[in-house]
Amino acid sequence: MERNFCLLALCVSFAFSSDTFWFSYRSVTHNKALIYEEKNISPLSIPFEGDSTSTCRVKVESKNCNSKLECLNRNFYKILPCFYKVASKVTAQSQVSLNNTKDDIELIITPTRFIVDFKDDFANITVLK
Repeated sequence: MERNFCLLALCVSFAFSSDTFWFSYRSVTHNKALIYEEKNISPLSIPFEGDSTSTCRVKVESKNCNSKLECLNRNFYKILPCFYKVASKVTAQSQVSLNNTKDDIELIITPTRFIVDFKDDFANITVLK
């Protein structure tokens, strides 16, 4: 019984300790309507030793998640603003004619490494160089 409790505690600590992930995002809008969206979060299996660029703290709901990746995907739009200032590129094109207006905007966040650490109801996201 005690051994099972220790194994359960060990599994929970591994499930919600800090891990390294990749993040990338791309969206395209045409006349203010989203026509394409690609969002990616994937675990990074090789440990990364580098400098941290910035840290962001986001309130997330991690109680019903089975893994960190599932938790990150469920709260994707909450953590997205953490990556805007790190490696984003925005391209906008507008064409105006007599009868109509054409407006295209593309947002790209290049693949970025980050570490996530879940504490209480918050996710601490540290972006790596």
